[in-house]
Amino acid sequence: MKTACALMAVYNEADVIRESVTKLIEQGVDVYLVDNASTDGTADRVADLVGHGVVDIECVRFEENGREVYDWTALLKLKERLSLRLGYDWYLHVDADEVRHAPWPGVSLREGLDRVDAAGYNLVNFKLFNFRLTADTVVDPADFEGSMTHYSGTERFNQRQVKAWKSLGAVDIASLGGHHVQVPGARVYPTRFIHKHYPVRSLEHGRRKILAERKARFSHAEKARGWHVQYDNLQDVAASDVFWDPAQLTRFDFAAESHALFVESSGVLTEALSEGGTPADEAGFGATWVQRLLGQGVQDERARQLIGVAGRIAQLLTQQDLPPIAASPDDAVALRRIVASLARSRYLVGDPLLYGRLPLLRFC
Repeated sequence: MKTACALMAVYNEADVIRESVTKLIEQGVDVYLVDNASTDGTADRVADLVGHGVVDIECVRFEENGREVYDWTALLKLKERLSLRLGYDWYLHVDADEVRHAPWPGVSLREGLDRVDAAGYNLVNFKLFNFRLTADTVVDPADFEGSMTHYSGTERFNQRQVKAWKSLGAVDIASLGGHHVQVPGARVYPTRFIHKHYPVRSLEHGRRKILAERKARFSHAEKARGWHVQYDNLQDVAASDVFWDPAQLTRFDFAAESHALFVESSGVLTEALSEGGTPADEAGFGATWVQRLLGQGVQDERARQLIGVAGRIAQLLTQQDLPPIAASPDDAVALRRIVASLARSRYLVGDPLLYGRLPLLRFC
């Protein structure tokens, strides 16, 4: 049985911290809490759990040019150091306003990580569900997960969610802003786990969080790097910014979502493992696709050109949307198939973002 610890950094999450921490502990995952100078008594709400699932509570404060700031890089670097010294088998990078689940009904989060470990993988990707308020939502302070039942789609900047890793020594959480933990010999488990996110719990909370606790505290240096863009369009927070139209939301059904995740991963595995060897063997990948295209009547030189173009498209696809890019309908079909196949293969060796962005492919 493997041990697991959630590394949770918090700032003014007193309304949800108890439920969030307790649900991790109930699923067999210990919690190390980093309180980033909260002013609402967040840490006090779980102080009695130290030694009973909460490993410790560490208080930190960061300044930039004489002002107290939300220094995300410093917090992620701290999590890197913690994962090297706490001695757990698995770690999760988590926040207080979320709940994590394994994709199997009736299987705890820690048991799910056991299955990942036994299968030989060392990273877990998550599917993000952003739960939203409607004008009729009433949030029970003791059950935010049960109160908020409908979710929206995932923002582009949140598509990468590789946030659980096996302890292998070196780990890099900070380079990609906490969205994609990097470890040596990365192998991402093909089935995504469930990440339920509850960013705003009331109109008052939304105003306080977005304006005072986030925008006013963001590090200027991190903003210059292109981070923390989610609130750039908000100068104030109105009801229309917080309350969603129910028609734009989907009711969360665990059984249905679990089924969809396993259907997705079945496609990933079936395609990736049929590419002539291991998923990481891109030379074998190219050779397999040359043979496929030759069998369809494509000339050898043209086949190799298409594979090269597909590789460049895959690289671009993780950075930006693509314009129409195929020279002919036949090329469009071939490129779409090659890139989809490459995305599934790369999914398993540490780059699931490409697979998640396949719907952005548009060919003329």
